[in-house]
Amino acid sequence: MKWLGPTWLAVDLSAIAANLSTIRSLTKAKVCPVLKADAYGHGIAVVSLFLEQQQVPYIAVSDIYEAAELRQAGVNIPVLVLTPILPEQASSAAAHDLTITVSDPKVITALAEQALTHRRTIKIHLKVNTGMNRVGIPPAHALEFARQIAKHKYLELEGVYTHFAEANSDLSFTKTQLNRLLAVKEELEHSGFTQLIWHAANSSALFTFPESHLDLVRVGTALFGQSLAKLPPGIALQNTWNLYTRIIQVHQVAKGEPVGYNQAYIAKRDSLIGVIPIGYSDGLGLAPENHSLRQYLRKTLIHLVHNPLQVSVDGISCPIVGKIAMGMCCIDLTDHPRAPDLYGAVVNIKARRTAVNRRIPKIYTINNKLVLIHWQERYWQPMSRDGLVYVKEISLRAAVEILKRRNLYGS
Repeated sequence: MKWLGPTWLAVDLSAIAANLSTIRSLTKAKVCPVLKADAYGHGIAVVSLFLEQQQVPYIAVSDIYEAAELRQAGVNIPVLVLTPILPEQASSAAAHDLTITVSDPKVITALAEQALTHRRTIKIHLKVNTGMNRVGIPPAHALEFARQIAKHKYLELEGVYTHFAEANSDLSFTKTQLNRLLAVKEELEHSGFTQLIWHAANSSALFTFPESHLDLVRVGTALFGQSLAKLPPGIALQNTWNLYTRIIQVHQVAKGEPVGYNQAYIAKRDSLIGVIPIGYSDGLGLAPENHSLRQYLRKTLIHLVHNPLQVSVDGISCPIVGKIAMGMCCIDLTDHPRAPDLYGAVVNIKARRTAVNRRIPKIYTINNKLVLIHWQERYWQPMSRDGLVYVKEISLRAAVEILKRRNLYGS
């Protein structure tokens, strides 16, 4: 057994399941969870295995490396790779039985060759650029691409989709994008492509634009309790993620004394300073973002000048003081009523989820019960003793069985 250590991420699988249920209640379309960036910092392996037990029909990931990680973790349901691949990656697409986004004819040729070599059908989703002008083919080329794909025995055009640029803020432009996609849909159906999956809606469009739901909605941030768009009345999303560490030292600093590198902070009073073993290499200092870049830069500048970053100890906010170092930082505990006794106390930290270091252990709970840990690219069974968590390594098969036995309504 190994001691888990002072810093950990707590992922609430029940909250993810509850958010999925809420999302399903808002649409007649099928729901495709998007698990980019290590499932938005929640741990792509465990979250995908859990969602497979929730009977989602599809999972989408950013790139072919994330998709391969899912297959290695034992995920069997279809996986859509959202970032178009290069021709030399076609062999991985075939080997891992992935659904590939296509926006270039060279990739079609490479996929056809690999599909023939593996004697395995490769499914393709054609991405149409309807106005974001990032990835995708022009609408006028969609039929040509569809016909080119249809020529190959082991290629199957399964879906066509687009991506909205401003579904959370500009409904007029979003409608324009949808109408461009629907025009492509009409053209392809008139030409015999009548059994395709059409999708456009992201998390924001799920809430703001029901007409865009079509056959499938792709949800990422909403699944994990966040939304850039205003939620409909009566709809709430649950928090799914918390970052914790423990105080490793408490000491006195006299008024006028510096704290941390470069004397960036000078104590304005006699203070009690706590030290926590987490720093910028762990993602600390990158706050959650739910606003535009301009707003973010403005708020960050004001924040740094007037209000230092805050952490929570016993539900009480305490400011970070001094520079955040690579693996440590200091917090001002002076105003906390239990300040002298906070050695070892748990600290709740706000951070941007996708920036948090993957080396930090992830603890998974269902119905407030600790069920599984993913750490050091391995799976661990949690055990509790003397108020501390210890872990025992288990196999992937054992981890999957734990997730099968314990679902939203399980014990």
